[in-house]
Amino acid sequence: MAKKTTKKVAAKKAPAKAAPSNKPPTKGETYREICAKTGLARKDVVGVCEALTDIMVKSVKKHGSYNYLGLMKLSLVKKPAVAGGKLVKNPFTGEMVKQKPRPASRSVRVRPMKSIKDML
Repeated sequence: MAKKTTKKVAAKKAPAKAAPSNKPPTKGETYREICAKTGLARKDVVGVCEALTDIMVKSVKKHGSYNYLGLMKLSLVKKPAVAGGKLVKNPFTGEMVKQKPRPASRSVRVRPMKSIKDML
């Protein structure tokens, strides 16, 4: 009589956890971590974060600054327009070159506050 051979089934390995990387967490990873720590649903966490973002944008546009929970301060920086044609010195070569015209612009400056400096 012939012997029956059975194949051994390899045990499935658990998916390996991602190795810690030098990159900052993505938006999705941040949402996942907040969900795990608070026990809220992802949909709720996303809604809260979007509402907070809207409040920050409105405050910076209207008042020019926003204090984010005592951790950092967002400030609106207005940069004036620059007329072109003025001769300025190139610091690398030393030669005089014409300055290019640049329109006025607005940007946001983020500064850490004392509480976050003490945490680090």
